Amino acid sequence: MSGSSMGRRPTMRDVARAAGVSQSLVSIVFRGAPGAGAQTRDRVLAAARELGYVRDESARSLRASQSTSIGVCFQTRQPFHHVLLDGMYAHTAGTNHPLVLSAVSDARDEATAIRGLLAYRCGALVLLGPRGDEQSLLAMAGDTPVVVVGRRVDDRSIDWVTSDDGLGMDQAVTHLRTLGHRRVLYLSCSRAAGGPDRLQAFHDAAAANGISRSVTVADGEMTEQRGARAAERLLAGSILPTAVIAFNDRVALGLMEVLIRRGVAVPKDISVVGFDDSEIAQRDPVLMTSVHQDAESLARIAVERASQRIHPSSPPTDPHGTLVPTHLVVRSTTGEAPRR
Repeated sequence: MSGSSMGRRPTMRDVARAAGVSQSLVSIVFRGAPGAGAQTRDRVLAAARELGYVRDESARSLRASQSTSIGVCFQTRQPFHHVLLDGMYAHTAGTNHPLVLSAVSDARDEATAIRGLLAYRCGALVLLGPRGDEQSLLAMAGDTPVVVVGRRVDDRSIDWVTSDDGLGMDQAVTHLRTLGHRRVLYLSCSRAAGGPDRLQAFHDAAAANGISRSVTVADGEMTEQRGARAAERLLAGSILPTAVIAFNDRVALGLMEVLIRRGVAVPKDISVVGFDDSEIAQRDPVLMTSVHQDAESLARIAVERASQRIHPSSPPTDPHGTLVPTHLVVRSTTGEAPRR
C-alpha cells in the first residue's frame, strides 16, 4: 500500500506494521544502529519503499533533543497507581530517567493528561491502567514509545505489563470451592482497564471448578461507595450468595462495612475476597483475603521497557507483553460456606 493510497503521509509505525516488526526495530534500521539482522533490515527497507516512507528530518531532530525522562499517566482515584508510582521512583533512582507525572482526575481526562506529557517531550510514556482503545492511544502518543501497565495490548508497537489475573482468580475461586462455596458473586468493573480480562478469568475459574451454573456477576465498579451500593442490592434480594469476590479491595471493604452494619457476619454468613492485597486488605481489623499483585515487579518491568525504548540499541529479547504472577493471600474474611 503506497503513501498516496493510504491518504496520508506514511509514518514509521506504518512501516513497522507492514514489515511485521516493532517500531523501535524500524528506528534501529533507519539509524544504521546495531541490533537488526540482514533479513530484518531488508524487510524493513522494502516495506518503506512500498509505502513511500520518507524520513522527517525535522521530527528526527526534535526527537534527538528529547529528554530521557519517562512520562507517567496515572489516575488520582486509584490507590494502586500510587503504589506503582512508588515502585517506579525506586527503580529510576540514580538513573538518567526522571519521572514526569500527569494525572487523570474527575476534572482532567486521559487525552489531556497524555498531551501534558507529550508537551514535555518525554522519551517514553508509561500509562497506568489507560481506558482508551489501542488506536486512540497510538494516535495520541504519536512517535513516542508507549508502555501500558494493567492490561494486555494486541498492537506490537506498544509494550505492556500486567498481573496474571487468571492465576490469581483461579486461586481465589478454588479456595472458595474448597470451603464448600458454590453460590459465588463476582463484583466486576467493566470500565477499568483490566476489567474485561478479570471478568473472563472469573468465568474460566468457575468453569474449572465446576460451579459455572451457580455463580453470578454484578457491577461493583472501583470504590468503597460502589461496594456499599452493591451490598444494599444484595440485602434487598431474597437469597444472599455465600461468597463474594470483588474487583478490588476498596469495593470489598465498602461491601463488608454495610453487611456487618446490617448484621451479616463475615465470614460466618458470607465470605469476601478482595483483589490487589493493598494496605486496606492488610489493615487490622480488616485482615481481608485478597489476590496479591506484585506492584514492585510491575513497576520495575515498566521502567525497564520504557528505558529500552528510549535507548533502542538492540531490540528487547522478550515478547512485547509480560504477565506478572499473582497469588492469593488468605486471611480472616473467608470461611466455610454456611448452610442455607
